[in-house]
Amino acid sequence: MKKKIMAGALVSTFMFSGQAIASDYVVKSGDSLWKIATNNQVSVNELKNWNGLKSDIIFPGQSLALKSKTSGSTKPTTNTNTGANISYTIKSGDNLSVIARNHQTTVSALLSLNPTIKNQNQIYIGQKITISSNSTQTPNTPNTPNTPNTPNTPSTPSTPSTPSTPVTGTSNYTIKSGDSLSAVAQRHGISLSALLGANQNIKDANRISVGQVVIIPGSGQATPVNGNGSWEVKADSVIESGKKYLGASYLYGASVNRTDAFDCSSFTVKVYQENGINLPRTSAQQANVGTEIPLSQVRKGDLVFFDTTGDGIINHVSIIVDSNTLLHSATSTGVAYASFNSYWKPKAVKAVRVL
Repeated sequence: MKKKIMAGALVSTFMFSGQAIASDYVVKSGDSLWKIATNNQVSVNELKNWNGLKSDIIFPGQSLALKSKTSGSTKPTTNTNTGANISYTIKSGDNLSVIARNHQTTVSALLSLNPTIKNQNQIYIGQKITISSNSTQTPNTPNTPNTPNTPNTPSTPSTPSTPSTPVTGTSNYTIKSGDSLSAVAQRHGISLSALLGANQNIKDANRISVGQVVIIPGSGQATPVNGNGSWEVKADSVIESGKKYLGASYLYGASVNRTDAFDCSSFTVKVYQENGINLPRTSAQQANVGTEIPLSQVRKGDLVFFDTTGDGIINHVSIIVDSNTLLHSATSTGVAYASFNSYWKPKAVKAVRVL
Protein backbone atom coordinates (compact mmCIF):
# COMPACT_ATOMS: atom_id res chain seq x y z
CA MET A 1 0.00 0.00 0.00
CA LYS A 2 2.82 2.42 0.89
CA LYS A 3 4.48 1.75 -2.45
CA LYS A 4 1.24 2.56 -4.27
CA ILE A 5 0.81 5.81 -2.35
CA MET A 6 4.41 6.84 -3.07
CA ALA A 7 4.00 6.04 -6.75
CA GLY A 8 0.82 8.10 -6.90
CA ALA A 9 2.57 11.05 -5.27
CA LEU A 10 5.41 10.86 -7.78
CA VAL A 11 3.02 10.68 -10.72
CA SER A 12 1.14 13.74 -9.49
CA THR A 13 4.42 15.61 -9.08
CA PHE A 14 5.63 14.83 -12.57
CA MET A 15 2.27 15.58 -14.19
CA PHE A 16 1.76 19.02 -12.60
CA SER A 17 -0.71 21.13 -14.63
CA GLY A 18 -1.42 18.13 -16.85
CA GLN A 19 1.94 18.35 -18.61
CA ALA A 20 4.94 16.07 -18.40
CA ILE A 21 8.00 17.82 -17.06
CA ALA A 22 11.00 17.95 -19.35
CA SER A 23 13.98 16.06 -17.97
CA ASP A 24 16.31 19.07 -17.95
CA TYR A 25 18.20 17.85 -14.89
CA VAL A 26 18.38 14.53 -13.03
CA VAL A 27 18.92 14.86 -9.27
CA LYS A 28 22.15 13.31 -8.00
CA SER A 29 23.16 12.17 -4.53
CA GLY A 30 24.07 15.18 -2.39
CA ASP A 31 21.97 17.61 -4.45
CA SER A 32 19.60 20.14 -2.89
CA LEU A 33 17.15 22.54 -4.51
CA TRP A 34 19.32 25.46 -3.41
CA LYS A 35 22.44 23.92 -5.01
CA ILE A 36 20.62 23.13 -8.28
CA ALA A 37 19.04 26.60 -8.38
CA THR A 38 22.38 28.35 -7.76
CA ASN A 39 24.25 26.29 -10.37
CA ASN A 40 21.58 27.03 -12.99
CA GLN A 41 21.05 30.73 -12.10
CA VAL A 42 17.41 30.38 -11.10
CA SER A 43 15.66 30.63 -7.73
CA VAL A 44 14.42 27.82 -5.50
CA ASN A 45 10.87 29.15 -5.80
CA GLU A 46 11.10 28.96 -9.58
CA LEU A 47 12.25 25.33 -9.46
CA LYS A 48 9.38 24.47 -7.11
CA ASN A 49 6.83 26.26 -9.31
CA TRP A 50 8.08 24.72 -12.55
CA ASN A 51 8.06 21.22 -11.05
CA GLY A 52 4.95 21.39 -8.86
CA LEU A 53 6.97 20.79 -5.69
CA LYS A 54 5.22 21.51 -2.38
CA SER A 55 8.40 21.19 -0.29
CA ASP A 56 12.19 21.31 -0.69
CA ILE A 57 12.46 17.50 -0.60
CA ILE A 58 14.01 15.90 -3.69
CA PHE A 59 15.56 12.48 -4.29
CA PRO A 60 18.33 10.98 -6.50
CA GLY A 61 17.06 10.04 -9.95
CA GLN A 62 14.25 12.62 -9.90
CA SER A 63 13.92 14.68 -13.10
CA LEU A 64 13.53 18.44 -12.74
CA ALA A 65 12.61 21.07 -15.32
CA LEU A 66 15.01 24.01 -15.33
CA LYS A 67 12.73 26.39 -17.21
CA SER A 68 9.06 27.25 -17.54
CA LYS A 69 6.87 24.68 -19.25
CA THR A 70 4.68 27.40 -20.76
CA SER A 71 7.39 29.56 -22.38
CA GLY A 72 11.08 28.94 -22.67
CA SER A 73 12.34 32.25 -21.31
CA THR A 74 9.61 33.65 -19.06
CA LYS A 75 9.92 32.76 -15.38
CA PRO A 76 6.42 32.38 -13.91
CA THR A 77 7.28 32.99 -10.28
CA THR A 78 5.05 34.16 -7.47
CA ASN A 79 6.78 37.51 -7.52
CA THR A 80 4.53 38.93 -10.22
CA ASN A 81 1.99 40.09 -7.66
CA THR A 82 2.12 43.87 -7.79
CA GLY A 83 -0.73 44.39 -5.35
CA ALA A 84 1.20 43.51 -2.18
CA ASN A 85 4.71 43.18 -0.83
CA ILE A 86 6.39 39.86 -1.61
CA SER A 87 7.84 38.09 1.43
CA TYR A 88 10.41 35.33 1.84
CA THR A 89 11.05 33.02 4.81
CA ILE A 90 14.70 32.51 5.78
CA LYS A 91 15.85 28.88 5.49
CA SER A 92 18.92 27.02 6.71
CA GLY A 93 21.99 28.07 4.74
CA ASP A 94 20.51 31.37 3.57
CA ASN A 95 22.28 34.72 3.68
CA LEU A 96 21.16 38.04 2.19
CA SER A 97 23.66 37.81 -0.66
CA VAL A 98 22.26 34.45 -1.80
CA ILE A 99 18.65 35.64 -1.42
CA ALA A 100 19.41 38.80 -3.41
CA ARG A 101 21.05 36.79 -6.19
CA ASN A 102 18.17 34.25 -6.37
CA HIS A 103 15.59 37.05 -6.63
CA GLN A 104 17.62 39.26 -9.01
CA THR A 105 17.96 42.15 -6.59
CA THR A 106 20.74 43.59 -4.40
CA VAL A 107 21.67 43.36 -0.73
CA SER A 108 21.22 47.13 -0.44
CA ALA A 109 17.68 46.86 -1.81
CA LEU A 110 16.84 44.10 0.68
CA LEU A 111 18.20 46.15 3.58
CA SER A 112 16.18 49.15 2.40
CA LEU A 113 12.99 47.07 2.30
CA ASN A 114 13.71 45.57 5.73
CA PRO A 115 14.80 48.45 8.00
CA THR A 116 14.67 46.24 11.10
CA ILE A 117 17.69 44.33 9.76
CA LYS A 118 20.65 46.49 10.79
CA ASN A 119 23.34 44.00 9.79
CA GLN A 120 23.11 41.67 6.80
CA ASN A 121 24.52 38.85 8.96
CA GLN A 122 21.75 39.22 11.57
CA ILE A 123 19.08 36.97 10.06
CA TYR A 124 17.67 33.73 11.42
CA ILE A 125 15.83 30.63 10.22
CA GLY A 126 12.08 31.21 10.02
CA GLN A 127 12.41 35.01 9.78
CA LYS A 128 10.16 36.61 7.16
CA ILE A 129 11.64 39.41 5.06
CA THR A 130 10.30 41.57 2.25
CA ILE A 131 12.00 40.99 -1.10
CA SER A 132 9.85 43.24 -3.28
CA SER A 133 7.69 46.29 -2.62
CA ASN A 134 4.22 46.76 -4.08
CA SER A 135 5.54 49.57 -6.28
CA THR A 136 7.93 47.23 -8.09
CA GLN A 137 6.49 45.33 -11.01
CA THR A 138 7.63 41.80 -11.88
CA PRO A 139 10.99 42.03 -10.09
CA ASN A 140 12.03 38.54 -11.24
CA THR A 141 11.79 39.27 -14.97
CA PRO A 142 14.14 42.22 -15.58
CA ASN A 143 15.89 40.79 -18.64
CA THR A 144 13.75 41.53 -21.69
CA PRO A 145 14.94 40.94 -25.26
CA ASN A 146 15.13 44.69 -25.93
CA THR A 147 17.34 45.59 -22.96
CA PRO A 148 20.51 43.47 -22.93
CA ASN A 149 22.38 44.01 -19.68
CA THR A 150 25.33 41.68 -20.06
CA PRO A 151 28.80 42.94 -20.97
CA ASN A 152 29.09 40.73 -24.09
CA THR A 153 27.27 43.30 -26.25
CA PRO A 154 30.00 45.86 -27.00
CA SER A 155 28.11 47.14 -30.04
CA THR A 156 25.74 49.10 -27.78
CA PRO A 157 27.99 50.91 -25.27
CA SER A 158 25.89 54.07 -25.52
CA THR A 159 22.99 52.51 -23.58
CA PRO A 160 24.38 51.21 -20.26
CA SER A 161 21.70 49.96 -17.88
CA THR A 162 22.74 52.30 -15.06
CA PRO A 163 24.39 55.76 -14.85
CA SER A 164 28.06 55.48 -15.69
CA THR A 165 29.44 57.72 -12.93
CA PRO A 166 27.18 57.62 -9.85
CA VAL A 167 29.40 59.76 -7.65
CA THR A 168 26.71 61.55 -5.68
CA GLY A 169 24.95 58.60 -4.02
CA THR A 170 25.50 56.96 -0.68
CA SER A 171 26.48 53.50 0.50
CA ASN A 172 26.37 51.63 3.78
CA TYR A 173 29.27 50.36 5.86
CA THR A 174 29.07 47.91 8.77
CA ILE A 175 31.35 48.69 11.71
CA LYS A 176 33.86 45.93 12.40
CA SER A 177 36.08 45.15 15.36
CA GLY A 178 38.89 47.73 15.62
CA ASP A 179 37.09 50.37 13.56
CA SER A 180 36.84 54.03 14.51
CA LEU A 181 34.82 56.67 12.72
CA SER A 182 38.00 58.55 11.84
CA ALA A 183 39.48 55.43 10.26
CA VAL A 184 36.24 54.68 8.37
CA ALA A 185 36.11 58.26 7.06
CA GLN A 186 39.75 58.16 5.93
CA ARG A 187 39.29 54.75 4.30
CA HIS A 188 36.43 56.08 2.20
CA GLY A 189 38.12 59.35 1.28
CA ILE A 190 35.79 61.65 3.22
CA SER A 191 36.10 63.86 6.29
CA LEU A 192 34.94 62.88 9.77
CA SER A 193 32.54 65.85 9.81
CA ALA A 194 30.98 64.68 6.52
CA LEU A 195 30.55 61.21 7.96
CA LEU A 196 28.91 62.57 11.12
CA GLY A 197 26.72 64.84 9.02
CA ALA A 198 25.37 61.82 7.13
CA ASN A 199 24.76 59.93 10.40
CA GLN A 200 23.07 62.43 12.68
CA ASN A 201 21.95 59.64 15.01
CA ILE A 202 25.59 59.34 16.12
CA LYS A 203 26.02 61.90 18.89
CA ASP A 204 29.50 60.83 20.01
CA ALA A 205 32.12 59.89 17.41
CA ASN A 206 33.86 57.69 19.99
CA ARG A 207 30.76 55.60 20.72
CA ILE A 208 30.11 53.15 17.90
CA SER A 209 29.52 49.42 18.11
CA VAL A 210 30.49 46.37 16.07
CA GLY A 211 27.69 45.55 13.61
CA GLN A 212 26.41 49.14 13.54
CA VAL A 213 25.58 50.30 9.99
CA VAL A 214 26.70 53.81 9.02
CA ILE A 215 25.96 55.80 5.88
CA ILE A 216 28.95 56.72 3.69
CA PRO A 217 28.14 59.95 1.78
CA GLY A 218 29.17 60.22 -1.86
CA SER A 219 29.59 56.43 -2.12
CA GLY A 220 33.19 56.81 -0.96
CA GLN A 221 34.11 56.92 -4.63
CA ALA A 222 36.80 59.02 -6.23
CA THR A 223 36.14 60.77 -9.53
CA PRO A 224 38.27 59.37 -12.39
CA VAL A 225 41.12 61.64 -13.47
CA ASN A 226 39.98 61.62 -17.10
CA GLY A 227 36.32 62.39 -16.54
CA ASN A 228 35.60 63.19 -20.18
CA GLY A 229 35.64 59.60 -21.45
CA SER A 230 32.80 57.08 -21.61
CA TRP A 231 32.52 54.30 -19.04
CA GLU A 232 33.70 51.82 -21.69
CA VAL A 233 36.91 53.75 -22.37
CA LYS A 234 37.63 53.82 -18.63
CA ALA A 235 36.87 50.11 -18.30
CA ASP A 236 39.24 49.28 -21.17
CA SER A 237 41.93 51.38 -19.49
CA VAL A 238 41.47 49.54 -16.19
CA ILE A 239 41.76 46.16 -17.93
CA GLU A 240 44.86 47.27 -19.83
CA SER A 241 46.44 48.34 -16.55
CA GLY A 242 45.69 44.95 -15.05
CA LYS A 243 47.12 43.07 -18.04
CA LYS A 244 50.52 44.64 -17.38
CA TYR A 245 50.81 42.50 -14.25
CA LEU A 246 49.80 39.14 -15.73
CA GLY A 247 52.08 36.48 -14.26
CA ALA A 248 52.86 38.38 -11.05
CA SER A 249 52.82 36.03 -8.05
CA TYR A 250 50.27 35.91 -5.24
CA LEU A 251 51.28 37.20 -1.80
CA TYR A 252 48.73 37.58 0.98
CA GLY A 253 48.95 41.03 2.57
CA ALA A 254 51.19 42.39 -0.19
CA SER A 255 51.96 46.10 -0.03
CA VAL A 256 49.90 48.16 -2.46
CA ASN A 257 53.20 49.65 -3.64
CA ARG A 258 54.50 46.31 -4.92
CA THR A 259 54.11 45.35 -8.57
CA ASP A 260 55.81 41.95 -8.50
CA ALA A 261 53.33 40.29 -6.13
CA PHE A 262 49.71 40.98 -5.16
CA ASP A 263 46.85 39.61 -3.17
CA CYS A 264 43.38 40.01 -4.68
CA SER A 265 42.60 43.43 -3.20
CA SER A 266 46.06 44.99 -3.50
CA PHE A 267 45.80 44.15 -7.20
CA THR A 268 42.50 46.00 -7.61
CA VAL A 269 43.80 48.91 -5.51
CA LYS A 270 46.83 49.27 -7.81
CA VAL A 271 44.92 48.86 -11.10
CA TYR A 272 42.14 51.33 -10.27
CA GLN A 273 44.57 53.77 -8.64
CA GLU A 274 46.43 53.93 -11.96
CA ASN A 275 43.14 55.08 -13.46
CA GLY A 276 42.40 57.76 -10.88
CA ILE A 277 40.10 55.75 -8.57
CA ASN A 278 41.13 55.15 -4.97
CA LEU A 279 39.79 51.97 -3.41
CA PRO A 280 40.02 50.84 0.23
CA ARG A 281 42.57 48.12 1.00
CA THR A 282 40.56 44.92 1.57
CA SER A 283 37.97 43.12 -0.55
CA ALA A 284 35.34 43.42 2.21
CA GLN A 285 35.91 47.20 2.34
CA GLN A 286 35.89 47.54 -1.45
CA ALA A 287 32.48 45.84 -1.52
CA ASN A 288 31.05 48.92 0.24
CA VAL A 289 32.06 51.53 -2.36
CA GLY A 290 30.53 52.41 -5.70
CA THR A 291 27.01 51.38 -6.66
CA GLU A 292 25.82 47.83 -6.05
CA ILE A 293 24.35 46.14 -9.12
CA PRO A 294 22.73 42.73 -9.71
CA LEU A 295 25.22 40.04 -10.68
CA SER A 296 23.17 39.46 -13.83
CA GLN A 297 23.99 43.01 -15.01
CA VAL A 298 27.77 43.16 -14.60
CA ARG A 299 29.83 44.67 -17.40
CA LYS A 300 33.55 45.11 -17.99
CA GLY A 301 35.27 47.24 -15.38
CA ASP A 302 32.89 46.22 -12.59
CA LEU A 303 34.15 44.59 -9.40
CA VAL A 304 32.65 41.25 -8.35
CA PHE A 305 33.07 39.83 -4.84
CA PHE A 306 33.13 36.23 -3.64
CA ASP A 307 32.60 34.14 -0.53
CA THR A 308 34.76 31.12 -1.34
CA THR A 309 34.36 29.41 2.04
CA GLY A 310 30.59 29.74 2.43
CA ASP A 311 30.82 31.48 5.80
CA GLY A 312 28.98 34.63 4.69
CA ILE A 313 32.15 36.76 4.61
CA ILE A 314 33.56 38.32 1.43
CA ASN A 315 37.15 37.15 0.93
CA HIS A 316 37.97 37.70 -2.76
CA VAL A 317 37.54 40.34 -5.46
CA SER A 318 37.96 40.21 -9.24
CA ILE A 319 37.60 42.59 -12.18
CA ILE A 320 35.01 41.78 -14.85
CA VAL A 321 36.57 41.61 -18.34
CA ASP A 322 33.48 40.26 -20.10
CA SER A 323 30.50 38.06 -19.23
CA ASN A 324 32.69 34.96 -18.98
CA THR A 325 36.09 36.35 -17.98
CA LEU A 326 37.63 37.63 -14.74
CA LEU A 327 41.00 39.30 -14.17
CA HIS A 328 42.36 38.91 -10.65
CA SER A 329 45.15 37.78 -8.36
CA ALA A 330 44.26 34.32 -7.05
CA THR A 331 46.16 32.13 -4.60
CA SER A 332 46.72 29.35 -7.14
CA THR A 333 47.58 31.43 -10.20
CA GLY A 334 48.75 34.89 -9.18
CA VAL A 335 47.58 37.57 -11.59
CA ALA A 336 45.70 35.75 -14.34
CA TYR A 337 42.48 35.50 -16.30
CA ALA A 338 39.82 33.08 -15.06
CA SER A 339 36.50 31.78 -16.36
CA PHE A 340 33.61 33.36 -14.46
CA ASN A 341 31.15 30.59 -15.42
CA SER A 342 33.05 27.78 -13.74
CA TYR A 343 34.33 27.60 -10.16
CA TRP A 344 33.73 31.26 -9.46
CA LYS A 345 30.15 32.13 -10.42
CA PRO A 346 28.39 30.00 -7.75
CA LYS A 347 30.53 31.71 -5.11
CA ALA A 348 29.85 35.29 -6.30
CA VAL A 349 27.81 37.26 -3.76
CA LYS A 350 27.98 40.91 -4.83
CA ALA A 351 29.02 43.26 -7.63
CA VAL A 352 29.68 47.01 -7.57
CA ARG A 353 30.24 49.58 -10.27
CA VAL A 354 32.88 52.27 -9.75
CA LEU A 355 33.23 53.51 -13.33
